[in-house]
Amino acid sequence: MSRSRWTSRWVGRGDSDGGGRQPGSRRARTGAAATAAMLMAAGATAVVLPGAVATAAPATPVPLVKLVALDKVVKVPKFGRFTFVDPGVFVETFGSPLRFDVGRASYSKPITITQIIRTPSGLVRRPLPHWAAQGWQGLRRFLRLTITNTAGKVVGSRVTPFCPDSFNPQRTSPNSPQNSPYPANGCFTNPFEVGMVWGLQQGWGVDPVGGGFGPFGGDVFRLRLGTYHVRENITLMWRRILHISLARGSATVTIHVVKGSQCKFVCPALRHRPARPALPELPSSVPTLASPPLSTRPDLVPLPSYGISVQNHRARTTHPASSFMSFGATVWIGGNSPLDVEGFRSPGAPTMQAWQFFFSRGKVVGKTPAGTMGFDTRKGHNHWHFQQFAQYRLLNAHKKLVVRSRKVGFCIAPTDAINMLLPHATWQPNFIGFTGACGSPTALWVRETLPLGWGDTYFQFLAGQSFNISHLPNGTYYIEVIANPLHRLFETNYGNDISLRKVILGGTTAHRTVRVPPFHGIDPEHGGGRF
Repeated sequence: MSRSRWTSRWVGRGDSDGGGRQPGSRRARTGAAATAAMLMAAGATAVVLPGAVATAAPATPVPLVKLVALDKVVKVPKFGRFTFVDPGVFVETFGSPLRFDVGRASYSKPITITQIIRTPSGLVRRPLPHWAAQGWQGLRRFLRLTITNTAGKVVGSRVTPFCPDSFNPQRTSPNSPQNSPYPANGCFTNPFEVGMVWGLQQGWGVDPVGGGFGPFGGDVFRLRLGTYHVRENITLMWRRILHISLARGSATVTIHVVKGSQCKFVCPALRHRPARPALPELPSSVPTLASPPLSTRPDLVPLPSYGISVQNHRARTTHPASSFMSFGATVWIGGNSPLDVEGFRSPGAPTMQAWQFFFSRGKVVGKTPAGTMGFDTRKGHNHWHFQQFAQYRLLNAHKKLVVRSRKVGFCIAPTDAINMLLPHATWQPNFIGFTGACGSPTALWVRETLPLGWGDTYFQFLAGQSFNISHLPNGTYYIEVIANPLHRLFETNYGNDISLRKVILGGTTAHRTVRVPPFHGIDPEHGGGRF
């Protein structure tokens, strides 16, 4: 078993974008007119300036967004053939937060993006064209980075998306708000996510290229040792959408490419997350409920499996040839409340009695028995597992069981943001992944939680937890993920506790293959579809 964030960073390559066109060209005039029309549809008023192409004036106040270079000259390291270029230019916003709500009505529907603008009279929703979002990666073609040598020759150029949900957002001044309410775990966490909030707090900034994490942050280029000039500019399309002037949307930095050595520069540091209040302390006496109110229950929802592949092992003197199918599985929390499962151990007991707790307006209102927790001593675990969370099975074409995964215990923790648009979704959990505590061997009490809108993802690649397909005939199968298999947990909806993902097995002994058809156009196995 391995719990892992399904992370990737798509970097758009190429030199063609609105920011590079000549204002007088026919192509530029056509693009400008299209942008103006889009802005009118999005709630802006188009105006024509004398002697200029169509531009737009906002109907409502918008955040003041600008690029800020912290240094005129920076050193960047080269390791082997690769140079990690981070000019230290920040996207900063003032006046009001920069926020976008991104979601889809279903997996068969396209992703939509809406700018949320805070005004003195309330929030204004400004729908943008669907192509403004680069899937779940961020704002499409937002930033152009161009590198020139001392002779003025372009030696590197890249157009990239921009993710406001940086892992390392930073305050711009002592007068900035103390905390940012927005998610800080990247824009893309899971190919089957449903809704995200991309936001940058007013008075805060993020480094869209390097993330502020030191020598191994930044975009990778192949540059020789020496001096270069790096220009970052917000592309014309986004300058118009966000009403950013050319001066505010551009920054230039001189870089010296030098031979890198570990920690010669600022080494990556653990991101400091502002302290968040823990879940409410339990009262001295919590009533046991026969049927908790629906308003206090979570909804456990398994997503379709992904990250599916086959590991083949040749025959050896100690064991025959074998093949195993590995996969990733996510169960996330919808409904009305977080999932809170707590284990309590009696003296000498090898297991903990597990209880599910229920909350209303932040206060505990009851509990119910939820099964057991057992301590897992295997390598990579060494913590307490809740044993009634999920099951994984492989079904044949007739959806009959053929292989059962022996993964039965879970250290429940948030790994993937799935739907941040739910009412009362938790944008910033107290912890992400194993930074939460699932207890030591001598623990008396363990609390395992999954906040509203978040999922827990496990990748099964160990023998026994992955599916042994060594002797299965070629053909169609289904990976079945079952949440709450014994219905020991109370939830709002038991009808969505099963997900299926179709797979097609082929090949021969020790050379098995798997083909995974896209799921409603979503194709994480091949990097395609509507991410």
